[in-house]
Amino acid sequence: MTHYDVLLVSPPWSKLGDALENLGLGYIAAFLRRSNISVKILDAPLNGWDKKQAIAEISMLDCKLIGVSIPYQEAAAEILEFITEIKKVKTEAHITVGGIYPTFANEELLKLYPAIDTIAIGEGEETTVELAEAIIKGNDYTGIKGIAYRSNGGIIKTETRPSIEDLDELPFPERDTLSLNLKTHNFATMITSRGCYARCSFCSVVPYYSAFGHQYRMRSAENVLQEIELLYNEYGVRNIMFNDANFIGGSINARERARKIAEGIIDRGFDLEIRIQCRVNDVEEELFALLKKAGLTRVYLGIESGSQAVLDRFRKDATVKQNLNALEILAKLDLFVAMGFIMFDDRMNFNELSENISFLSQVKKIVKKENMGPVYPLSKLLPLAGTEVESYMKANNKYKGSSISYSYSFDDKAINFFYNFVNTLSKLIIAFMRIFTPKSNSDKTWVGGWRHTEKQQL
Repeated sequence: MTHYDVLLVSPPWSKLGDALENLGLGYIAAFLRRSNISVKILDAPLNGWDKKQAIAEISMLDCKLIGVSIPYQEAAAEILEFITEIKKVKTEAHITVGGIYPTFANEELLKLYPAIDTIAIGEGEETTVELAEAIIKGNDYTGIKGIAYRSNGGIIKTETRPSIEDLDELPFPERDTLSLNLKTHNFATMITSRGCYARCSFCSVVPYYSAFGHQYRMRSAENVLQEIELLYNEYGVRNIMFNDANFIGGSINARERARKIAEGIIDRGFDLEIRIQCRVNDVEEELFALLKKAGLTRVYLGIESGSQAVLDRFRKDATVKQNLNALEILAKLDLFVAMGFIMFDDRMNFNELSENISFLSQVKKIVKKENMGPVYPLSKLLPLAGTEVESYMKANNKYKGSSISYSYSFDDKAINFFYNFVNTLSKLIIAFMRIFTPKSNSDKTWVGGWRHTEKQQL
């Protein structure tokens, strides 16, 4: 049986469509190896493993510490069951979990799932190294910063670990699973910043990062270009998806950084296709024209609503006019747009719903059909752990259930009836269509559709 000090596991989730590299585990692996700790990354989604296959792979390896990522709160119930199964085959191994959701729900998870020994609170790189060193040597780990654990029937949270301020000090993430990603999707992912400068009430990113330091940190343009050069020259990567919550950044210095990255790609003669995520107030024609010259083809844009009242309720700090202006610029540059859009929220009324529908009609006139990703007409606000929305719903007795399985009703009873009726009807139609339509987990509008279609090998 092969031994590793640490196994880092990206767990299976049956509802996950396209699986991507888990760069969070890649960064943790880089920190562990820098400390001479042996580590194996097991990525179930990229390998196409279900729960049974993933457990079989884990059972064949010997280890002291198993770290499991919970990247999506919607996947928590399934992943937590998976962790329980891991403990059955690895009874002596210490299991720790991490991510935004476990950070906020640490007490709940430790109370409900005895298979979890510790939870990493906040960024996990330094915490995992210190935890691994203690577990490997059989030393006490209860004084390590940034963890939660059970003790004498209660939950103990240790001293907060500050976030890593200078992201240029981070080693580049280990790319153990990049070959799988390239064979499946023909692109690599990168993270050039952490957090976001905005204050959206429904987003868990800002409360997560601001709890441990600055809510938004960026790598320098030079550091980003070094990683791009590594991917381009050593791995043959020609397509890159930047998975930052916000690639542009909002400030003058942040826009200058984006400009330098674009100019660096052009100056080096890299033939790249790139994709980014940003807010509407980051979209400037001159900057995005330069990014397009550097290879930008698609933009994930945080629109969220076509109703000003809803935008204000969401604390978007943006206007409907800004939403439309951003779309007009991207359409003029012939860039593909995938919109973040929340059609329904708990306080919605029919006037706001009508404004959303009217807005989407305007969007259809601005953006060519082939340049627009689909908008799910029944998208519903999620009260994610740690968000203002979650706190508001709990304070007003709207929140039902737990963070693992929650629900809420709409204030407007007519909206509530309408949503439930249409949602039930749509599920029946989708279920009927699936009987006659081959199953596909690939979102061709965003993950697919790359310019470079040839398969790449490491």
